[in-house]
Amino acid sequence: MFKKTLLVNKHGDEFTGWSEYSFKPATGELIFNTAMTGFVEILSDPSYINQIVTFTSSHVGNYGLSEVDFESNKPKIEAAVGNTFSHSPSSWRSQKALTSWLAEYEIPFSGGFDVRAITKYLRERGTSMYALGVDIDKNDLLELLNSATNILGDDSALTAGNLDISSNAPEGKVGILDLGAKKSIVNVLENLNYQVVAIKPDSSAEDILSMNLKGLLISNGPGDPRSLINVIKTINNLIGKIPIFGICLGHQILALTLGAKTKKMKLGHRGANHPVKNLIKGNVEITSQNHGFEVVKNSLSKNIQITHQSLFDNSIEGIRLKNKPVFSVQYHPESNPGPQDSVYLFEEFVRSMKKNAKKKRY
Repeated sequence: MFKKTLLVNKHGDEFTGWSEYSFKPATGELIFNTAMTGFVEILSDPSYINQIVTFTSSHVGNYGLSEVDFESNKPKIEAAVGNTFSHSPSSWRSQKALTSWLAEYEIPFSGGFDVRAITKYLRERGTSMYALGVDIDKNDLLELLNSATNILGDDSALTAGNLDISSNAPEGKVGILDLGAKKSIVNVLENLNYQVVAIKPDSSAEDILSMNLKGLLISNGPGDPRSLINVIKTINNLIGKIPIFGICLGHQILALTLGAKTKKMKLGHRGANHPVKNLIKGNVEITSQNHGFEVVKNSLSKNIQITHQSLFDNSIEGIRLKNKPVFSVQYHPESNPGPQDSVYLFEEFVRSMKKNAKKKRY
């Protein structure tokens, strides 16, 4: 028997859906993702901590779940809403239904929502905190929102990392500052024959330098980059001493380290089909994205070059330091889920590491 689900914000604006299951109420920033595939990767991406994901695809989970696609050890979202969630997937790769996996970890999900209406609302008003519940009074959800963690000032990236890596490779060690890193980032580096070392966000610059790394990658992750003050100080002490590559949250942290500012976006970019112009090569890349903050363009110093720009809203998608092996992108070049247009950035990272290692020998 279907039950009424209610999705409400602090202003009392609401959307209704239906659920076959009972679940505990959840709160989070309501966002939408336009990807047509990659549901497992999205649900297990630590960058979605403290967020309720609206899937704009009409059928969610129709090809089921395969553990190969996990970006972390379990679902990381607060809740998921959509039009229809498939309970009977059809794919040779499927190990179980997406809904079974979410239920196993007590992650609320509900179909029956008008996702077009939700998306239009968010595009007009911007993202904000919402509460989701089933068979519950609206006032109870509003009360729950009063104690919810706001995305502004959210430092959950400090505890979001859970990389479990054990590897050895001929090209040497690359460190990942794990702020909620996706497993697919590790996969790309290991395929390039590097040993990947997970680094905790409370590590000092001295500790990181003592690891004899070839380079450092600052990972993606959830929350507000401005809240990671100690991480920013650590990166500042590493500039010029080791090649650095930042991805998504890592891009924002790098910009803050270099004296720039970041701000909350009205909508953010979330999907697997975002066009980005490479300002160096002049071509356009189709990218996979998931972020709600951006770097403020007029806050960049003269020694920083803008390398990539969004063709949706002209926001900054990539920067590099002109005189040191330091660069970053706002999108996800590891491309899971999504296209392969930007994998070359890892090759550029490799070149910077080899160039730096050669310089050290002389």
